[in-house]
Amino acid sequence: MATVAVSGARGALRTRISEALEQVFDRVISPTLADEEVSFHHAEWVVHLAFSDDSDQRELIGLLDAAGTCEVSRLVLVSSAMVYGAWPNNPVPLSEDAAVRPNPESAFAVHQADAERTALEWADRDPQRQVIILRPTAVASPGATGLIGEAMLAAAPIRTRRDDPPQQFVHLDDLATAVATVVQLNESGVFNVAPDGWLTAREVRELLGARPIIRVPIPLPGRLDRYVARRVGHQAPKGLLPYTRYPWVIANDRLRAVGWVPRYGNDQVFVAADAGMPWDSMNAKQRQYLSLFVGTSSLLGLLYAAISWLRRVALRDDS
Repeated sequence: MATVAVSGARGALRTRISEALEQVFDRVISPTLADEEVSFHHAEWVVHLAFSDDSDQRELIGLLDAAGTCEVSRLVLVSSAMVYGAWPNNPVPLSEDAAVRPNPESAFAVHQADAERTALEWADRDPQRQVIILRPTAVASPGATGLIGEAMLAAAPIRTRRDDPPQQFVHLDDLATAVATVVQLNESGVFNVAPDGWLTAREVRELLGARPIIRVPIPLPGRLDRYVARRVGHQAPKGLLPYTRYPWVIANDRLRAVGWVPRYGNDQVFVAADAGMPWDSMNAKQRQYLSLFVGTSSLLGLLYAAISWLRRVALRDDS
């Protein structure tokens, strides 16, 4: 009986991926550190969902050690395209040959890179071991959006004064079929997971509709993180400012070459998963009041800064 073990992040993400794997394997199991030696017996593959918090790194090390003890030699690690980092000189799109250089302020991206390194070190200890790394872009779907996908949807209306990078969103169902595709390969390697193409800044504005684009000065990493946390919750990832300023969209050619085909486009995922902003339910008068309030607050802030500067100049002249 062919068996695959699925570990790591729980909830809708694991459920959807496990359902896709049930189309390939006779049995899908979910081992824990308490029973991994029993569960891993007869498993051909381990699929680890690394996109979670830092505590999963310890879980990954323990699970890989247990898998090695049970002579499991094939691993799929679901990482994130955020490991490429968001940098001004990134090519558009990024291929799997691009360097791994996550932005250091993003703990989530750094954690994914650490998980990849752990998996590759595990494979290096035994020439029979195979590791496939999947790097999905922001994962989203109605009612089952990953933390990064949810955060990037929340941050979509927020742009800096100079930067408007392209954006990508992959449907959870397409990520699930990507996992089911690569477990049937007899090879190691890295595969990006994304729809065809990406959304341009203009397309994002059109999809946002009447919702205002919020233009903010930079650097404001703390403000962006607090804003996203209010929309997503206390588990919202931090350090996302570079990922809203610079490109990190990826190419899917390598995964398509082994038979995977995305069902959903970026625009479909964005529209279906976008939860909307707080002012979507406001009527015209309420939106007008909000705009007036934001404009007045900005003007007052500029006046305060100017007065403070003039006072400092006057104090220097007096001294």
